[in-house]
Amino acid sequence: MRKPARCIVEACPNPAHAKGYCRRHYGQIWRRGMIYDTSRDRKDSDNQPRRDDHERLRALERELKRAQQMYEVVVGFQGRIKWRREIEAVQAEVRKILEAQENDSALQNQSEPEPAKETPPARKRSSRRKRVQIAAGA
Repeated sequence: MRKPARCIVEACPNPAHAKGYCRRHYGQIWRRGMIYDTSRDRKDSDNQPRRDDHERLRALERELKRAQQMYEVVVGFQGRIKWRREIEAVQAEVRKILEAQENDSALQNQSEPEPAKETPPARKRSSRRKRVQIAAGA
């Protein structure tokens, strides 16, 4: 029997590793006995940022902290360049996630109609001339 070239999981472009699955999906089956739901386009019902974004942001912050610590302790030009690039890549990804969250909240604010403001009833203004005439006639 011929080994498949790509993972047998739908929409997975990774090459097959074992039993027709890529390394990622085979590992999921080995660890939990099932393939996790990894659809990225899934959102919560009320259009709030996904929990995945919050978890990814925390993970990126930890990774950024580790990269900054390594940058401080590494001696040598090549090592520092490597960690500097790592820091810049993580910062770019954090920026991308934050911008996506801002765009989502801006779109959500645009879609919600603003509540109608109640205006107080207009007061009738009597002109000074009418008041003078009424006072003179009395």
